[in-house]
Amino acid sequence: MMIKLNATLAVFFLGVAVVSQTPAFASEGSSTKDAEEQYLYHPKHQQTNFDTDVTPLHPGSLQGFDCMDQNGDGYLTIKELSRRNDCVEDASDRGLESSTRTTLILDHLDADRDLKVSKREFSIWNEMQKQQN
Repeated sequence: MMIKLNATLAVFFLGVAVVSQTPAFASEGSSTKDAEEQYLYHPKHQQTNFDTDVTPLHPGSLQGFDCMDQNGDGYLTIKELSRRNDCVEDASDRGLESSTRTTLILDHLDADRDLKVSKREFSIWNEMQKQQN
């Protein structure tokens, strides 16, 4: 009887551990589009305060941003980021398959996880690159 009770408790605690480690996905009841547009990161981890003054790495860096920003809304979507080969010198020579590199760029630059890169996020990322070099 004691062995069966211990086995039952072990299964219970294992189940609790698995449920508590499940990543945060789109909330139930949301549309498929909403679910596809959310990252696996929990919303409470989103960075929301970008009140910092940053200057671009060099004046030409924002020219690349403006070239990719086809609709002129001040944000780069994943589709617009995929145009970087046309807008950024030597972009195709930097390794990785184009779609993989585009996804990685979005992941690094999109600090607030809204699936688009603002000029501020772009400038902050450029400033961080400058400080690393």
